[in-house]
Amino acid sequence: MDNKSKKQRLGILLTTSPESENTFTVIKLAEAAISSGKDVRIFLMCDGVYNINNKDFISLIDKGASIILCAHNASERSVEKREGINFGSQYDHAYIVNESDRFLSFT
Repeated sequence: MDNKSKKQRLGILLTTSPESENTFTVIKLAEAAISSGKDVRIFLMCDGVYNINNKDFISLIDKGASIILCAHNASERSVEKREGINFGSQYDHAYIVNESDRFLSFT
């Protein structure tokens, strides 16, 4: 596969809780990127792990986004595992940054 036919990747870091306007922004940005054919990967850490309890945020999985959260931060905050959400580490975060054509951070 040549570079022109490779699907562009958008990586997003979200560290703020669902009450932050960042959650709405990330949802709309991810939806727009997915609808334009981009591969979207979102990494949650710090209070961002609470976003897996937001049904609008979780709906991104059904639309095609991949969501990974920091297992250490989830454990610190007693966030339970949820189907469709990968519990990972900072290694996964670094991988997303490295593999993305564009990376956006919402902190």
